[in-house]
Amino acid sequence: MKFSKGAVARIAVAAAGGLVLVGTAGAAFAAEVGDENVDVNVQIAPVDGPGSLSLTVAGTSATLTESPSGDAEVRQFDGALPTVTVTDTRDVADIPAERYWYVVGQASAFTGPGGATISPDHLGWTPNLLNEGDTGLVAEGDEVQTSEDTGDDAVGLVDQELLYTALDSAAVKEGGESSWTANAALVLKTDTGVTPGAYSSTLTLSLFEDAYTP
Repeated sequence: MKFSKGAVARIAVAAAGGLVLVGTAGAAFAAEVGDENVDVNVQIAPVDGPGSLSLTVAGTSATLTESPSGDAEVRQFDGALPTVTVTDTRDVADIPAERYWYVVGQASAFTGPGGATISPDHLGWTPNLLNEGDTGLVAEGDEVQTSEDTGDDAVGLVDQELLYTALDSAAVKEGGESSWTANAALVLKTDTGVTPGAYSSTLTLSLFEDAYTP
């Protein structure tokens, strides 16, 4: 227990008249009698300012579980991306003209037991808008298939792929909404010879705002 120098001095003065030294080898101690807790609360109001455009994700992980692939040579694992929310607290007048925002995702390689890896082209998604507002100006990205599929979109989440976008930043605010949400169905496909074990990858979600160029 610590006391300030002033408190120590006052205690010494008060106790000086009745203090008796019993011996030079005695040890002083204090016995704890009890404790009481005091909650300290404060309400901090938001700072008035120009507002901001921000991104939040309702979770830090997604788990994939195996499901039938329909192909004897392919193993498939399905899951869901946590809800992704874009919030715009700016006044419409503060948003520059000809601006649009968009959210993209890019995955790292899956790392597994003994240095085994699964490249990110094996992970795909199907974006899904949950709250798009009433303007019709918020749109989800296209399905991105895996390298185990075929077609032009069978590239996986190797590069930044579109989750969803607002085609006009100011106009979607004029529609009366201030936040928009989306998620995505995730799918991992591998060949049947994949090394068994626990794997993990990092899916990075990024929000950008850009200007249309002539």
